[in-house]
Parts: sequence; C-alpha cells; structure tokens
Amino acid sequence: MTPNSDLTETADRVEAAITMMSPLPFAADPLPGIGGTIKAAPEHFVVEEVLPYAACGEGEHVYVSFRRTGWNTADAARIMQKRLGLAPSDVGWGGRKDKTAVVVQTLSFRCGVKHPLSEVKDALAGLPFDILAIDRHLNKIKTGHVAANRFTVVVSDPVSDALPRALAIADRLKQTGVPNFYGPQRFGRDLQNIHRGFALFSPGKKRPRDTFMVSVVQSALFNIWLKKRMETGDYRRLLAGDIVKKTDTGGMFIVDDPVIEGPRFAAGEIVYTGPIYGFKMKAALNAAGEREATFLDRFHLTPDDFRRLRAPGSRREAILHMTDLEITEVDDGLCFSFTLPSGAYATTVLREFTRQV
Repeated sequence: MTPNSDLTETADRVEAAITMMSPLPFAADPLPGIGGTIKAAPEHFVVEEVLPYAACGEGEHVYVSFRRTGWNTADAARIMQKRLGLAPSDVGWGGRKDKTAVVVQTLSFRCGVKHPLSEVKDALAGLPFDILAIDRHLNKIKTGHVAANRFTVVVSDPVSDALPRALAIADRLKQTGVPNFYGPQRFGRDLQNIHRGFALFSPGKKRPRDTFMVSVVQSALFNIWLKKRMETGDYRRLLAGDIVKKTDTGGMFIVDDPVIEGPRFAAGEIVYTGPIYGFKMKAALNAAGEREATFLDRFHLTPDDFRRLRAPGSRREAILHMTDLEITEVDDGLCFSFTLPSGAYATTVLREFTRQV
C-alpha cells in the first residue's frame, strides 16, 4: 500500500466513523427534554470515586484520598508524585476524572513500607487539594480498579416546567434503561481523538503504542454499533447469539433462545453486551455475531489489526439500569444524584434529560 492510499484509508475510516456516530439517538424519545446547562460551575458537577476495596492498613503502597477541582487526574498525580520524590511508575489510579468538576478520588503511591504516613501528609501539605484520608495497602491501584462513581450534578437554567419533564423521562428510563454510550469527552475537541486513533491502524510507518487512542477507536465503534442496534429496533430485545451479563453476579453467557431469556432481560436481571473490538474479544454468535463481524468489516478492520497494537478487546454492557436516581429542585435548576458503574458516563445519562446531542 502506498503512503497516499494509506492516508486515504485512514481518512475514509474517520469520515465514516464521524458520520455514523452523530447524532446519537435517545432512549426517552419522544418525550421533551429540559434544556439547561451542565457544568455552569465546577461545583455543579461532583463525582466521588468508589473503590472495590478499602485500604487494609499495611503494604508498600500509600493510598491518598483527596478532593480537587480545576485539575485533571494526570496533573494532580504528577505534582503529588514529585512532592513525594517518586517515579511516574510508582503512581496508580483507577480512572481519569473531569477537570471542570469537584472530584473525590484515590491515588496510590509506592512509598515503601518504612515511609511514615506522617511524612507523606507533610509532603502533600500546601497543595491545592483537600487530603481526606491516607492509608496503606498491598497493591497499586490500576486502571479499572473502580467499582462505581457517585454523581451529584446540577443542570442550571432548564425550562420552566423542568421537574415534571425530568420525572417523566426518569420513569421512561426505568423501563428502557440508558444506552451505555461513551461520552463526547472521550473523543476530544472536534472529535480530534478519532483522527489520532484511526491513524494508529494505518499499516504504514510504525507509530508508538498509544493505549488511550486505541481505546478511542474501540469506543467509537461501540457507539456506532449501539446506535445501529437502536435504529434497527433491537435495543429492547435480545438476539440469538447475544453475549449477556448477569447484573447481580457479572457472569456471562450466550443466548441460545431469545424467547426463553426475554423475561430475565425485561426484568433487568441480564443485559446484552456490545463489542470492544480486539484480538481476544469473545465474539457474539449467530445473528448477533454476524452483525458484529459485518460491522467491523465496514471499516476494513479485522481482529488482527488490534493484535499489532496489543489491544485484546472486551465486552461492554449496552444498557445502564440506575436504581438510585434522585431528582430535586434547587435554586440553580435541577439536581440529579445517581451512581454509575466504572466506565459509564454521567453525560450519557444527562443528555437523555437535556437533549444535548
């Protein structure tokens, strides 16, 4: 393949992805939205990270829980790491959190078993963070080591009858669930991350590994796959060969008979999963599998293309079921409180209410 054709194929993939991904559909259509603004102020968007385990009190890794605003995760980690005199590889976090928000997050620092916690506290004194807790644990916090995120979000300046509209949408979403789309922040300003991500799949000049940009491509493909499923009327029903996940235990299995499994799906006991394409991804079978394979072929990609970039792939729940959503009126508008599993986006939930595309 010549360099020019290489660039053309990348451009074609990017154009197809952007065209096919936008705009994303809404599960609560045709109910009217509430309008309004998200993140009019940082304090209007509060996220608290929930780890799957608590620090045990011993070990070489020091867990620091802190509250921040105006800092992204990487920059906060970097300044704390330098204060502690550590290498970047000594720092761990479960996931990146928004900069324009009030964030409660825990980072791990490999300080060693003999490093007094009092010295850690003193080293971090004076930073623009509220240190909430410092404790020891045996292991580093790695990407994905997050059980859930709790959100408290104010949508400011909505329409005058926002509360009844929001309650009607919430009632609809209890029945349909929320499509688990990746949020727009994953794709960067003007979707520039999609350009960078697909460039990595070019068979031309070897490029350095970029795990995040590969995940951007995987995320875009998932969003398009889920959008197509909604457009074909298959959002609220199972297909033969779907890989579903039990919502209580997390166990997964393949659907042989959609009629038999339909009641469990309707009750929210199981949810079908979508493809996070990769060379080790477990593919759906039968009708569901054919759609996944055909869809990947549309972008002239194969599982082996992900092998070169060391992206194994996985499955992602296609529908979110929120059991603790609360909506209240506040002076600035409406306040939404809810919990989402790791990897889900609050903006994906809120767009169902504000109708921002």
